[in-house]
Amino acid sequence: MHGTLTSLSLAVLLLAAGVAVATPAAKGEGATQKLLTSAEALALQGDFDRALPLYERAIGTLADKPQQQHALRYRYGMVLNALAARARPELYPLARAQFESVLAYLDGGATLGLPAPFEHSPARVRSALAHTYHQQSASEQDPLRRAHLLRTAYQLYSRAISGLTRHGEWHNLAITYFNLGQVCEWQGNLEEAIEWVEKAVELDARHGFADLEEDRAYLLGLRQQLNPPQPADATST
Repeated sequence: MHGTLTSLSLAVLLLAAGVAVATPAAKGEGATQKLLTSAEALALQGDFDRALPLYERAIGTLADKPQQQHALRYRYGMVLNALAARARPELYPLARAQFESVLAYLDGGATLGLPAPFEHSPARVRSALAHTYHQQSASEQDPLRRAHLLRTAYQLYSRAISGLTRHGEWHNLAITYFNLGQVCEWQGNLEEAIEWVEKAVELDARHGFADLEEDRAYLLGLRQQLNPPQPADATST
């Protein structure tokens, strides 16, 4: 499941998040949409040096529309996280800054009383923030820095669980359980890793998620690491 997340194509990420500012009913939203369209066209071409400043400008045009602005920040954070995992690890802090801004907005109760709720729960945003630390740890060479990244990812994923459960975000909860398992594996704690991935597999099976077979295979691998199969005794009869 973690592998699936980190290898999501940028095209899928951009298409999946297309509703954030795609309703240009008010003056100024047309300019925002034009910037966003240009940014994503450049991103799909691989021209990120030109695309990323356009995302920033699009976000800036929404200063008087905080709900739309933070929806776009979440979207931008997902793009940055995917790009960082592929080739640009220096972008992880910028991805984190987007998710942290969205969390501050949501945790401050800014959406109360609005006609429509914010499309992502604080727990989901917190899990996405955790994923930036999780992914970055895979490319970190310094052992102390890697340990810090994994520890932070673990803490953030753990904090997301209650909110995901409360809101019934079962697929995101299964992903979070799986990612906690992988974090524990990378920390050398196979027993706890197995416990978390078992929870992910249980949710996959209950809700029919497509990750079921992949997660079962990962769980089997963890169990075999903990209790390696014993070689057959060639002398036994």
